[in-house]
Amino acid sequence: MLLQRLVEFADTSEDVIPPFYSRKPVRWSLEIDTNGVPRGGLVDTANKDDPNFRFGAPRLVPGVTRTVGISPALAVDTGEYVFGWLSEGVKPERVAKQHSAFRALIADWAAAEPDSHGPAVAAFYRDGHADRISPPAEWGRGDLVGFWVDGVYAADAVAAQRFWAGVAGDRKGSGRTGLCLVCGRVQPLLHTMPQQIPRRWVPGATQSASLVSMNEATHGYELQKFLTHTPICADCGLKFMTALTALLSDPRHSTSLSGQNARLAWWVLGGSTFDPWATVEQLDPSNIQHLIAGPASGAEASLDEVSRYCSVTVGGNVARVVVRDWVEQPIPRVKDNIRAWFDDHRIVDARTGEVATIKVSQLARVAGRFEAGRNGASGTWTKFGASGEHRPPDLFHRLLSAALLKRPLPPKLLNHVINRIRIDGRLDPARAALIRLALRRHPTLPEHERERLTPTLNVAHKQPAYVSGRIFAVMDDLQRTVFRVADQRLNTTFAERYFGRAIDNPQVVIVSGRRNVQAWLKRLRGPLRRPAWSDAYERRLDDLFVQLAAIPSAAVLTDKAQFILGYHQQRAEMRAERLAAAANKKKTDLPPEPDDVAPTADDEGDDA
Repeated sequence: MLLQRLVEFADTSEDVIPPFYSRKPVRWSLEIDTNGVPRGGLVDTANKDDPNFRFGAPRLVPGVTRTVGISPALAVDTGEYVFGWLSEGVKPERVAKQHSAFRALIADWAAAEPDSHGPAVAAFYRDGHADRISPPAEWGRGDLVGFWVDGVYAADAVAAQRFWAGVAGDRKGSGRTGLCLVCGRVQPLLHTMPQQIPRRWVPGATQSASLVSMNEATHGYELQKFLTHTPICADCGLKFMTALTALLSDPRHSTSLSGQNARLAWWVLGGSTFDPWATVEQLDPSNIQHLIAGPASGAEASLDEVSRYCSVTVGGNVARVVVRDWVEQPIPRVKDNIRAWFDDHRIVDARTGEVATIKVSQLARVAGRFEAGRNGASGTWTKFGASGEHRPPDLFHRLLSAALLKRPLPPKLLNHVINRIRIDGRLDPARAALIRLALRRHPTLPEHERERLTPTLNVAHKQPAYVSGRIFAVMDDLQRTVFRVADQRLNTTFAERYFGRAIDNPQVVIVSGRRNVQAWLKRLRGPLRRPAWSDAYERRLDDLFVQLAAIPSAAVLTDKAQFILGYHQQRAEMRAERLAAAANKKKTDLPPEPDDVAPTADDEGDDA
């Protein structure tokens, strides 16, 4: 089914690379006229300052899988094939055969396609112009050299593509005709896969990789090598390999992050223009609003009803493509899954009081280690793939599957994120969103409990660990207020000192913290002369303690998550209340803060 859907994509997409072609950097270009006369020397297209042109200008290059045999490409190849240049450690006899084979292919092209650019390239060799071109000082053995005829890149011309398809098909064909398992028609069958996917698009591969390969007897049915018992016609083999290569190399259709062990590619069949990746990653507010309001407004596009979302997640093992996941779903179901994704992870931002949606890549980023800044500087998240990042290697794609397909989250994700919060002392909206997401999708959580886990503070949610987290947040806020009013430097806050311990055992921290609370309230009433503020904090704490029959201790995993969520949402609620009071939109009995301003764009959240 995967191969059939890739063939369908190749038949309907305009972005698929021509058969037996791939996109590679062509460093050297040589311009000739229609008589084969060079118009100057070799031109170096490499630009070290541009990562896209570092090794030359990217161009379509004829090519099939080339192992130890001599197998020239058409109108573009290495210096050994094109000019017979020798490099250190290479046998002259082999280079001579390579160059001779390249010239013979050009001659065949000129004879088969007399109206193409073939005769001009053939004349270039016949008249001896090739012998007068020496290798540049910067030439490397792997550099590609391409011909241009009167300003046209010869290898990309229609006649060149037509001729090359026949040549490459003969090289890779098995000489047999049979029923193709992909298209179901009787067609000439392949001996081996005609192309491979460059290793840079297949995480884990150490060589260019093949999707279907049986080059050892032990790999095949009845100890038969190659595609003997896997009948695939040349047309289908070309289409699904070029389609998969095009998808994996196109940032509009694939994604991967450094250090993650897979790359995901997706496409839509049926004509729908819905882009699921952009919806969960770019977070365009208008697109999200349109998606959420679609069912209620009746605005769902009828074309979506007959369209399908397809995705494949691949990794690599040496020269093999490992298919880790393959999915095909109707577009309406994918949209429902994304709506559920937003419902399950949206979270209030403790600095702005606004409810935020988080990119999938950001959720994966904050699951890693946070590196605190020095001397008051803001910290950073450890980069993907860096040493000590402490991220699950499959997390990004597991989160994508949860978003698009409503797959279960990794079982250890909740425990992993809680440990990172405890170790880093860092809780921001993205981490709080992960906590809420993991709780809402926890397999043992009852449905009525799941519905109480709202994006913002839910005062009706009486779960003991959640209420304990709210109490802890009020205690921390009280301490900050006391020291700010007293104009005293606070080296370590209550939360910074006890947050990790409180996650594991709220009872110990809150019971001991009540003694500090009484001292702080007393300072507010007495020396600091803020009795109204003292009464406000006391009322809030009393209201919260009344909701607890007993303060939880030795918390289980879900209780730890509930504590963190309650702490985060209580802080956000107090912040939102202060912002509203500052804007004269709401009254509050809380003391104002001097930093009641919206955060900057670079502000990612608060330390716990």
